[in-house]
Order: sequence, then C-alpha cells, then structure tokens
Amino acid sequence: MKTKLGLAVAVGALSMIGHRAYADGNPGDAPEAPQAAAKLFAQPEDAPYTATPITPPCNTIVGTRGDPTKEASTFLVKMIGGCVVSWHWHHATEEVVVLKGTSVAQMKGGKPVTLKAASYSQLPAKHVHRFRCSSKEACYIFVVGDAPFDVNYVNEDGKAMTAAESIALIQKVGHTGW
Repeated sequence: MKTKLGLAVAVGALSMIGHRAYADGNPGDAPEAPQAAAKLFAQPEDAPYTATPITPPCNTIVGTRGDPTKEASTFLVKMIGGCVVSWHWHHATEEVVVLKGTSVAQMKGGKPVTLKAASYSQLPAKHVHRFRCSSKEACYIFVVGDAPFDVNYVNEDGKAMTAAESIALIQKVGHTGW
C-alpha cells in the first residue's frame, strides 16, 4: 500500500512539473532545422526526375527521403507510357503506390496485376518481378524501400543479367506476352 501511494505521489509530482513547463501551451523554442531540405510537390509531375544507370531511360526517379544506395528510403518514379522494367529483384522490400496512370506488375510465377491510381502493392525482398506503365500517359509511382535499394536483373530463367543487358532485351522484345 505504501509503495502504491509513493508511486501515485511521484506520478502526480511529475505531471505537475510537466504542466508548469507547458502552462502557456509552448513546449519551448523551435528545434534547429534539419540538414535535409523539405521536399514539397503539389503534383508528382512537379518533381525534378532524373535518369539512373540501373533502370531504362524511360524510368526516372527523384529521392524524397534517405539515400536509396545506403539506407531505407522513399522516392517517386516516373515511367513514360509503355516503359518496361524487366524481371528483377531487390534486397529491400518494395512498397508501391500508383499515383497517376495505369501500370502492370507481375511476380515470377504469378499472373499480371493491373494497378490503377491509388493502388498499393507490397513486393517482398528477393522476389522476382517486373513492372510496366501500360497507359499512354506517364505513370507516377511512390516507392518505399525498407533497406538499401538495388535492382538485380534476371532473365526468364532467373540467370543474372546486367542493367545494360536487361535494357537491350526490353528494347528488342518490349512487353510481349504480358
């Protein structure tokens, strides 16, 4: 009983201290601004997309949080209509939200799935998949990676390919068969 009473008094005292510190509703000075600049895009089209050496030129990105080569991150992807990213996998789990356009995703061994605006997909780490923008207009996609984000291309049989080999193959065959 004495222990419970002592605990109640201590909690009460701490809450009074907290109440006094914030009595005017102001918890203190604003924190110093973080090193990273804020990124505000009214529309996904407003973002400054750039090409990467590991994806086809029709697939551009802009980072929104973190460095995808080193840590968990988020980024926006712009795929022009008809753009294909062939069979590949990541060490990171990939979460995808289609913002605009219509796309098709397919997990190896599964059926293609059409993803329209507001569609969500979660692609587990090390699962082979492919992705294309099936609309005439560009597809805008928000991506979350829970670890450093790599792209490991494979052919139909699962054998490793370089990004250049994958891009050349897609330029040759397109999205035939899916």
